[in-house]
Amino acid sequence: MIEEFNEDYDCWEWFQSGKKNILRSVGRKKTANGHQQQLTRQYNYNNNRVQIKTSKIANEALEEILNLQPLGMFLYLATESDPDFFGPDQIGPNDDMERVIIYTRILIALCDLELPGFQYDILTKVASCTPLLEHYEEIVRKLCTKSYRTMWTDLDRVDKIICYMQTLLLQAQRADVMDKSAMQILFNIWMYLKNNFNPMIAQRPVCIQFLQDLNSVFSVDQDVLGEPNPVAEIYPSLDELRQWITKTDGYPEAPKPTTNYMNTTQYINNQLLLLRHQFLVPLRDLVRMLHQKRNILDIKSMHFSFEDVQIKRNQNFNDAHYSKLLYIDLLAGKRKTAAAGEEEKLDKDDANALSKLKNGTLLCLSTGYDFKNLILAVVSATDLKAQNRGYIAINILRQYDIGNIYKKMLIMFETPIYFEPYQKAYRYLVNSNVLKFPMTDFIIHGLSRTKPPHYLNQTQPPNVYETLKFKNKLRKMPLNISQREAFKNVLTTNFNLIQGPPGTGKTHVSVQLVKTILENAKHCAPIVVITYTNDSLDKFLLKLSAHTNSIVRFGCQSRIPEIVKFNARSDTNMHMINPKLKRLYWMVNMELKKHFQRLQSLYAAFNDSDKSYADILATQHLIWNAQEKLNCIRIIFQHYLVVKKNVIAMTTTCAARMNFVLRFLKTRVVIFEEAAEILEAHILPCLTPYTEQVIMIGDHMQLKPYCSYIKGIRNSSFSQSLFERLIRTGFHVNALNIQYRMRNDFVDLLCPLIYNKLFSHQSVQEFPPVRKMAKNLYFLDHREFETMKQNIFLTNAWEKYNVYLIVRHLVEISGYNNNEIVVLTPYSSQMAIIKTEFLKYEKLKDITVSTVDSFQGLEADIVVLSLVRSNAHRRIGFLFEPNRICVALSRARYGLYIIGNMETLSQNSCTWREIQKRLTLHNAIGCEFPYITDV
Repeated sequence: MIEEFNEDYDCWEWFQSGKKNILRSVGRKKTANGHQQQLTRQYNYNNNRVQIKTSKIANEALEEILNLQPLGMFLYLATESDPDFFGPDQIGPNDDMERVIIYTRILIALCDLELPGFQYDILTKVASCTPLLEHYEEIVRKLCTKSYRTMWTDLDRVDKIICYMQTLLLQAQRADVMDKSAMQILFNIWMYLKNNFNPMIAQRPVCIQFLQDLNSVFSVDQDVLGEPNPVAEIYPSLDELRQWITKTDGYPEAPKPTTNYMNTTQYINNQLLLLRHQFLVPLRDLVRMLHQKRNILDIKSMHFSFEDVQIKRNQNFNDAHYSKLLYIDLLAGKRKTAAAGEEEKLDKDDANALSKLKNGTLLCLSTGYDFKNLILAVVSATDLKAQNRGYIAINILRQYDIGNIYKKMLIMFETPIYFEPYQKAYRYLVNSNVLKFPMTDFIIHGLSRTKPPHYLNQTQPPNVYETLKFKNKLRKMPLNISQREAFKNVLTTNFNLIQGPPGTGKTHVSVQLVKTILENAKHCAPIVVITYTNDSLDKFLLKLSAHTNSIVRFGCQSRIPEIVKFNARSDTNMHMINPKLKRLYWMVNMELKKHFQRLQSLYAAFNDSDKSYADILATQHLIWNAQEKLNCIRIIFQHYLVVKKNVIAMTTTCAARMNFVLRFLKTRVVIFEEAAEILEAHILPCLTPYTEQVIMIGDHMQLKPYCSYIKGIRNSSFSQSLFERLIRTGFHVNALNIQYRMRNDFVDLLCPLIYNKLFSHQSVQEFPPVRKMAKNLYFLDHREFETMKQNIFLTNAWEKYNVYLIVRHLVEISGYNNNEIVVLTPYSSQMAIIKTEFLKYEKLKDITVSTVDSFQGLEADIVVLSLVRSNAHRRIGFLFEPNRICVALSRARYGLYIIGNMETLSQNSCTWREIQKRLTLHNAIGCEFPYITDV
């Protein structure tokens, strides 16, 4: 009988404890004496048991394993299974089909967990088990042959068998773990399905789907056997990087999203291409500039980059945390020339840039700008003490054409796009199960007909939201007519879009939805709330916390006092974890240190041979995989933390990292705030096969998903969110149309120019006029030109000075507090010079100055807007975009004062021309602000 554990333990304390404490806690509770030696023996046994003669696990034992919960099954097989479940003897050529199917079902259960690091190992074992693959080929051969049709009387069973094979084989192929012989077997299976002589099987939907998926793998080029998957990883290869340098033509055309996907595999491949294209093209620009050595100083000011750096080992790596085994020494060149005893320090600008470096940032290193070699490293820890001395903790992701990475002077630069969210989303799509892909009817097949979420069938009466009692309650809720209609529709359908223009109460509706679902369908907990930014997440939780405290917040830790108690690490009611998980953590940690020690030996013995280089790459991959496993184990711990919580809140980046935890919890309801700002590929990892209801709330007329503004991309469908794509293709959207934020004068600038219908609540009529200003809305028109530095930093000194004048007037004459005024500008460089100006004056130093993009979703009593653009070429950059115009003009409640060159703006944009007409109609444009200076 396989034993289940339920021991009490303070999990977070254990994960934060030192090595000695870990060694004391792993394994079963026995005497402390000799415990470490016992575990070491256990680890060595587990590590070497494949090399020892193994015996088969009995069929009865396999069935017993199959009955375990998936996570318990994984932990048992990873730490205690004897003989080894993945041993070479478990499936042989003469095994019957029943054993093969049971073994396969266990593999399916493990792969469904999609555990980072471990998933790669499982798929590698599958792809290298030739007898298992040959059994699959034989099963397909018999399925497709008329003479064997009497074998397949149970067609439901046939469907399941095909699904099992399809899932494992396609996941292994996409993970790029199949060698040439495995790919040949997959090719043979494809040929059997293409030439299927058994119509009874050929017409089965699962068989048709399997054939379509294999067509996607092989139909482009039948000579791909054994070749690496071209989209296996999001990061670039050295060959790609060299092509960027030598290619002189324009950018390749970006793959275009479509609504006509043949199948899930085609959709996933398209999303992979989109993600990779967006991540690599800005990097391509940067590499070309570096290779040509153009504007190195400008590049350094725009990107985190250094010359004369070195990679160094942690001298105490045996006792070091796994994220701090390697460092980049940013001051290696200076240290060489420093006088004895002299301590080198980063200059102020470099120290400031380093402080902003985030975990998960991808760094590129090479021995020179000719890029004869390449090292890709990921920032693994932000250790302030080390950073102050010029060191960055890293993990090596990949290295090309370079052997011993130590003692070499290198150039280093950060990729323009933040790596982690793209890499996590990419890996999720690569490893996803096409047969269990969530919400395919709406996301892939473009259906618009929704139905009630499945969980409503489990309530009494069947639909609680259709009862008279609930309808009466709905009328009393603090919702206006459009909010109430959206609210009712969303509760009773399984896929929903709510569009809300500025100030229409999108977050208010979200909070009421969460509250109502928890009150009426408690079995749906935990509800998952996803936002794009941490600020938006905190804003939402502040409002939700008035209704429930059963919340856990993952990701970047909030510093807002009211939210801190919800941070995952602050939770005091820690649930206890399976001791097998503790044991697994220790085993993988030992595995990592072993690989790291071997890598140091390989570096020391490197002799420039192909074999020596291949050994380094293979070991480097093992280290990376072990590090992924350790991160995975830490996240599994958090599954135990949230089991009894009602609400789980996180950003899309965190959700991509923790997708498998959402699968453990079988979360049913997912709510996306600011959904229109999230790229489609970043939405997908937030869903699971258990998702029954998706609620997306946003406004596609405001900011689009962040996308590098490069040739061929800007204003294209490439930066389109799933939210916007569905609306554009006719999916029903619940529109909120009553706003509570701003004066009617401000609304007139937006309607019907941007919004067809947007009404103001009567409460805005009661807004007080701005004190000591003759107008609440005014555009200060001028002809003073902007300044551009280093071909990218745009400022306008004249506008800066006039921002200072009006803000000083509002504070000193009108009597407004600093927290009632916000200064906005589209450009961060303009923001910087305005902040510097305000710091000179005590009364203005606490005024908020922000970019327009950063202030999305927020509001202020009075907004002063500096537009910056003013030039003889009539160029207005992204001020051309209606989305940004909408955000800029919709942040103010009582007063909006704009400074810009209307001639430059209106000659390049029909939107600004229409705004000019409306400002003129309101007599709200001129060459001087309408100050009232008399007492």
